Order: sequence, then structure tokens, then C-alpha cells
Amino acid sequence: MKKFLSKVQRIMLAVGLILAVATMTGCDLFNNSAGSTESTVHVYAMASGTGNVYEIDTDNGSAATTALVSTGQNSTGEMVIHGTKAFIAVGSYSNSSPGLYWVNLSRSTPSAQKLGSNMSAQYLCVASDTEGYVTSADYYAVYSNTVYSFDPSNPSAGLGSEVTGFDSGFYPQDIAYVSDGSGSGRVFVTDNTNGKVYRLNAVGTAVDLTFTTSAGGTTGLLPSEYDWDNDSDADVGVFVANSPYSGTGSIDFIPLDATSGTDIVSVQSSLSVGRLAAFDTTHLIATGYDSSYITHTYLIDLSANQVTEIKNSSNVSFGSLDVNVYDGYAYVPDGSNTVYKISSSGAVAAIAVGLSTEMITNVAVRE
Repeated sequence: MKKFLSKVQRIMLAVGLILAVATMTGCDLFNNSAGSTESTVHVYAMASGTGNVYEIDTDNGSAATTALVSTGQNSTGEMVIHGTKAFIAVGSYSNSSPGLYWVNLSRSTPSAQKLGSNMSAQYLCVASDTEGYVTSADYYAVYSNTVYSFDPSNPSAGLGSEVTGFDSGFYPQDIAYVSDGSGSGRVFVTDNTNGKVYRLNAVGTAVDLTFTTSAGGTTGLLPSEYDWDNDSDADVGVFVANSPYSGTGSIDFIPLDATSGTDIVSVQSSLSVGRLAAFDTTHLIATGYDSSYITHTYLIDLSANQVTEIKNSSNVSFGSLDVNVYDGYAYVPDGSNTVYKISSSGAVAAIAVGLSTEMITNVAVRE
């Protein structure tokens, strides 16, 4: 579960769900190299209620019938893959051991292990082999609303220090590392409650700039490029997805080298989405809930300033709070048992994933 809205959505969806956690691992591996039992697929889907992780064969448009690995925890959410390690955020709703988990994907029978102590993990990013960050946000205030650092190369070291300098009432969601392409970069993090985005200092220990977004419900981040200052030169930075409880949301852009908290522009208005991904620098895909709790997915052409909603084969809107792109196609889970494979032109194919009682809420990509 991700932002404040998605937390409520998933709580409502989880009521009455029988959480029969599947513990089988290591079966039905796709695309294995000769003589290897290591998982080598490139797209994975996560079931929030059970913590199961399923492999998806992107060539055949099918999913493994048995989970590769499982956290065994409700509220399992985002997974980020770095090298042979996968890091999985597990929130605190209705489970016994929330926090940041990690999996060694090079093992023939991988298992999920906790990295550090309990927290309500929401989103995470990996900035380098030794620098990672995870957000913790708990609607019920059992665990702190904060950002922790961690070392991806050494999961046994646990969590690092908390980042400082956030505003009062901080409720963190997405976090992203934006590289300048020359070996440097900065970490950005969203604040769902206050409608803010924070940029961390160069060493990632404290906030150095705060930006106010054009709408509330600030949730998703997408590192990319955009000519925010209209000088005919695209600038490296981050897109921001805003999806408020009431009214309409927006998409903003913040340049990496911003010198002031006012260096932020609105790219799209009247559009409520929580997550973003990109086919290229001018063609985005966005998904999320509107203020009526209906999910949508959109293609966005920045060069033509055009937004087009994508619907499934039954002409029904779909979406979730996650999207990822691999090899020219976007993958969007529907919160039930389908992951949609979407081309940049809007062609849609449905992939059945998971058990009938599961909620497939997140997708991860392994480059």
C-alpha cells in the first residue's frame, strides 16, 4: 500500500479477504539459462495480501502459477531490483512483521528476509551499490513517518540513520534518485499530507529544498527530462504525480539543479494519478485513482500536450497505484488478478496473475 489514499483503498479491499499465504517457492521459473535455476525473467508481480511474488513471461504474455518467493505478509507493496537483489516494501496494515525485505534472486530457491527492524515501509529507491532509501508511513501512528537509509550491498547491516528536516505532519510516499548522468545526483521524496516534495542534500542526510506541488495528495515520482523553463533545452529532473482525496490532481516537474523551492512547474492539470512511468522523454504512462475511487490509466504525449485514457477489451477503465516499463511495454496491475501489458500506442493485452483470492497490486522490472 502506497499513499494515504491507496492505504484506505487497500484496507477496504482487504476486508473479508482470506489470507491463505502461499509458501511454495522456486517453481515455474521462466527464461532460465541452460543449466541454471536462477530466475532470469524481467517483470514480476506482487500480491499485496499474501506477499507472493510471481514471474511474468513478457514474450508469451503469461505468469508463473507458483510464486517465486513470498514475504508472507499482508500489505506487501513496491519491489525494486538492483543487481541480483530485490528489495520489497511491506506496510503495517494487518500483519505481524512490516518493514523492508530483501531477496537474493541468484538463488535457485530464494527466500525473503527482513532488513532491519519493523516499520511501515511504502516506497524505496537505490541510488548506488551502497546507498538506498526507504520511506515509512503509518496511518495508525504505530510506526514513525520517516525516511531511512540502507546499504544495498550489505542487507545484514540493517537500516541506517533517519533523514532529517521534513515538515511537521510529514507522510512520505514515493522516493527517487535523480542522476545528472555524470555520477552525481539527488534524492527526492514526496509528502502526501502536506502536498510537498523534498530534495535531499548531496550526502542524503537532510532536506535542502522544499517544493509545494500544484495539487494535494502528492504521491509518485519519475526521474526524466523536461524543458521546464522553456529555453528549448530539456532539463534533468523529476515528474511528480498528485492525486488528492477531493477535486482533481496534477503532474508537476522539478529540475534536478533547482536553486529555489519555487523552481517547480505544472505539466498537466485536472488529472489525478498516483504513479508514472515513461516510454521515452515525451511519452508517459500514468495510473491511479480519481476522487470517486475509480482507477484509470492514461497515455500522455508531452510534445502534443495530449492525454488519452486507455481501457481494456471490454472498454472498462482500469489502473492501480503502480506501473513499470520494460522493453517498450508498460505493465499495470489492476488490483485483482490481471496485469495489463500496454504498448506506447495504447494496445492492451491482459495477463492473468495469481490466485483468485489475491490482489495483484505492484509490478517490478529487472533490467
